[in-house]
Amino acid sequence: MSRFRALVAVGALIGISVLTACATPPNSYGSASGYVPGDSMNRACRDGFRPNDGRSCSY
Repeated sequence: MSRFRALVAVGALIGISVLTACATPPNSYGSASGYVPGDSMNRACRDGFRPNDGRSCSY
């Protein structure tokens, strides 16, 4: 009987976790990695800074 209860409890936990993962809306910040296509890797370039040694802002 205790094995049956444990199995039911595990099934319920898995079911709840799947439902929560599927029902959670995506955040407003885009992907979790922070990657934005076309965005510069160097945040200083966003404010007008340009490297003076010939490197681009996407290094």
